[in-house]
Amino acid sequence: MINREDIHQRPDQVIDITGWDVHQDYEVFPVGARDKSLRVCPDPAPYDFCVPGHRYLFKEAIKSAKSSEPRYPDQYWAEVIAFHIGRLMGLTLPPVFVAFDSSRNEPGTVNEWFIGYADSREDRYVAGVDYLQRLIPAFDIDKGRQHNLTSIIELSRVLERGGWLTHDWRQYWGLCLCFDALIGNTDRHQENWGLIWGENGPTARYTPYFDNGTSLGHELQPQKMQRMMRDHNEFNAYLNRGQHHMRWAKGDKKRLPLIQGVTQYCQQFPAIRPILIERLQRWCDDDLRDILNDLTYFDTPHPITQERADFIAFLTLTRRERLLQALEN
Repeated sequence: MINREDIHQRPDQVIDITGWDVHQDYEVFPVGARDKSLRVCPDPAPYDFCVPGHRYLFKEAIKSAKSSEPRYPDQYWAEVIAFHIGRLMGLTLPPVFVAFDSSRNEPGTVNEWFIGYADSREDRYVAGVDYLQRLIPAFDIDKGRQHNLTSIIELSRVLERGGWLTHDWRQYWGLCLCFDALIGNTDRHQENWGLIWGENGPTARYTPYFDNGTSLGHELQPQKMQRMMRDHNEFNAYLNRGQHHMRWAKGDKKRLPLIQGVTQYCQQFPAIRPILIERLQRWCDDDLRDILNDLTYFDTPHPITQERADFIAFLTLTRRERLLQALEN
C-alpha cells in the first residue's frame, strides 16, 4: 500500500485538513522540532491519492522563537521534494502531500503514517532510540551525541542472526546514507528510524525513510541562494559542511560528512556500491526539474518560487554528480 503508484497530486489538489479529525492519541504530536498533529483522513477521502481512515501527520514549518511566524517558511517544500527524489531512486518512503489548515491559513504537509494500513499485519513501531538506549548506557536522548552507525550495524547483525529481519539491512542503511547525502539531510537522528514488528510473529523490518525535511537548503534565504549560485567557493563550502546526524563510532568526535559517510560504508560493504550507483543513475536531470517545475504551480501560503526550485535542482544535481564521482573512483 505504501508503494502504490496512484499518488500524483496536481497543483489544484492541495489538501485542506481543517475538517480532518484529530487522532485520539495525539492532538499535538510530541516528537520533533516542527509543530505537528496526527490526523485521520475522512471517508470518503478528498482525493484518490489519500487513504480513507488512515492516519496522516500534518507538519508545519518551524516557528520563530520570538513570534508565531515561520523561521523557515519553505521547509515543508523540502519534505515534499525529498519524497519525490526518494521515489526517483526507487526507495520506500511514506507519501507526502501539500496541505494547509484553512482555519489558520497555515501551510504544511500531510505525511502518511507508515503503519496501520488495512491490508497490513504489522502493528508495532519501535524507534531506534529505544534500541540504542539498551546498547549504550546513559545514551543522550536529547542531542543523540552517541548516535553512531557502528552500534546500528551491531543491532542489525543481532537481528539477522536471530532470523528476525525480513530484508537486507546492509542495503537499507547504504541507501539511507546515500539518500541523505543526496538531499543534504542532516537530521536522521535516533528517532527518525526504527523497526516495525509483525503482528503475529517475531519478524521485523526497518522503517521507510521518513522525516526528510531538514534538507535541500531549506534554511537558505533568497539572497544567500543567489550568492551561492554565483560564488563557487561559497557553494562548495556549504556542501562541505554537510554532515549526517550520526557518527561512525560512538567515541568519534565528529559526525560523518555526507559523502564520506557513504564511501566509508561502501568500503566496509563493497557489494552495496553498485546498488547505490544504479539508484543514482536511474533518473535524469529533467526528471527532477519536471517535478520541481510542477510544484511551482501550487497555490499555497509560502509557495515555492521558481528561484528556489532552480536552486534545489542545482544543489541536488551537483550532489549527485559528486556522489557518483566518489562511488565510481
